[in-house]
Amino acid sequence: MSRDEVTRHTQIVAELAAALSNNARLRAELQRARRQFFGEDAVGPADDAAEHRFAEWFLFERESETLGAVPAEVAPYSERARELEDSIVGLFLVEVVGDCVNARDVQSGEVFELDDARTLQVGDLLVGRLYSAAQERWSASAATPALRPGRALADAFVRDLAKLKVDRRLQQIELEHLLLRRRGAAAEAVLPGPPAAPAAPLEHLEADLQQLLERAGDRHQAEVISQQLAVAPRPGAYIGPLLDQLAFDTDVDLDKARRLLLEIWNAHHAGEELGDADAPDEAAGPPGATLGEQLVRTLDEGLNAQRDIDQLFAQLEQMAGIEAEEEDQTDDDAAAALVHRLAEAPTDALSGAGSADAGDLGPLVAEFHWETETAEAAADASALTLWVELQQNAPVPNTILEAIGTQDILRLLLHVYLRSAPGQRAPQVRAAFAELTRFYDWLAVTQEMDLRERLAACQGPLLGQLDRLQDAGVALSNDRTPDRAPGLLQIEELGPDGFGARDDDGDGCWLEASPAALALLEVGDLLLAGTSAPATAAQTSMHRRIAGLVVVLPTDARALIE
Repeated sequence: MSRDEVTRHTQIVAELAAALSNNARLRAELQRARRQFFGEDAVGPADDAAEHRFAEWFLFERESETLGAVPAEVAPYSERARELEDSIVGLFLVEVVGDCVNARDVQSGEVFELDDARTLQVGDLLVGRLYSAAQERWSASAATPALRPGRALADAFVRDLAKLKVDRRLQQIELEHLLLRRRGAAAEAVLPGPPAAPAAPLEHLEADLQQLLERAGDRHQAEVISQQLAVAPRPGAYIGPLLDQLAFDTDVDLDKARRLLLEIWNAHHAGEELGDADAPDEAAGPPGATLGEQLVRTLDEGLNAQRDIDQLFAQLEQMAGIEAEEEDQTDDDAAAALVHRLAEAPTDALSGAGSADAGDLGPLVAEFHWETETAEAAADASALTLWVELQQNAPVPNTILEAIGTQDILRLLLHVYLRSAPGQRAPQVRAAFAELTRFYDWLAVTQEMDLRERLAACQGPLLGQLDRLQDAGVALSNDRTPDRAPGLLQIEELGPDGFGARDDDGDGCWLEASPAALALLEVGDLLLAGTSAPATAAQTSMHRRIAGLVVVLPTDARALIE
């Protein structure tokens, strides 16, 4: 394959990645996928090769929740991706270098003839994707690195896969976490040591963030975000989910938001020093790194420094807590055990990086129920249990308690309000809020996590109007059958015999209502309701009647349900 063809394949992947990035429906999913691939704390851009491998994985392997299939199989992306559809990802050990280069697939044993302009040596281990070319040849992706030396890793890898009885090909993301993952430059600058002094005063940064959020129509308060960043030990766990939420709910400039959030975190933590107890070991990697991350980092650095492979394995075994079971254990057996541990640790980290179960909300709720001796049946039916499920199943999952803000609490209360019987909405929401209050009080006392100010911010939008909203919904509900499906209406005008409202399509109508119902409504209220034709033919098409069950919501609820 000529270098021109390699360049063309690289360009196709880049064009498809750009097209996916420009799809507004995929913005939140792309943010979530980036956290899966690069890790929670990789808030800065990765190097070009890693970004390209991420694009390949997202295009060819990751099942998109939004598109319903792998993006490369979905129109309009499938047409452009057709030339690359026969690609294969894996570990390929270079065994012959001459007029041609032969590389053996570590998993299947199949030999591929490579037409590659790069300088390869026997024993190199290619980790990444191959693309098919003319004359039954293949070429490595421009982003596929060669690990050197790679034979010992390849042999140990094969034996370990056999022991684990893995009967599928490893995906690109698994290979990335096992052998290639490194923290991005921006994360390195933030995590290892004291943050740099801020370029601007904290209050200026907060003002800039507030302006950015207001222009995008977002209801987050920069001051509250700043307070949460002040107590966050690492920026990624908070900034990542927040950016996902902004991407899903607004059209905010995400790059600018990310930069401001990092600068605010730096401003709060400037000058902090690591204590002796917090100082990482020489090979342990950045503070907060998991064992898997530490092992992968040490392996990467050792391979790059061309250290003796046996000495490197011995160091990694010690870090991983792997003990020699027998004196006559071979080096190959030790290597296999190590790769087993390496394969397990990054995979665990992978499942946690983008998983909704990785946060501390669920475990803390379970501990609260246990300590307060909540009966099992009551725990299953509690608002806190429902909250965990909602946070896990949200379009942008977030189960990290310190990253859960007032909007998430309001979504829970709104969910309780909507699922309750019409005459029980107010007491059910108050009961849920009382349970939340007990939980946050318990957090402050037993976990030293005082986050109760987030509950105080919930008082106005929904809790302060519960009785009025419930009674208005009951007063408007009736037994009529709607001829238009229920939708969201917003009240724009109140009159003596009805009110004017507009739906989400911008169409207005005048709805009849009794004086008792009108006394409970306010301009700006939202109605979830169906409608039917007017009572008499003399009325215009603008006149409609409320039909069926009605739910009345405060105007602030729009941000929670859209």
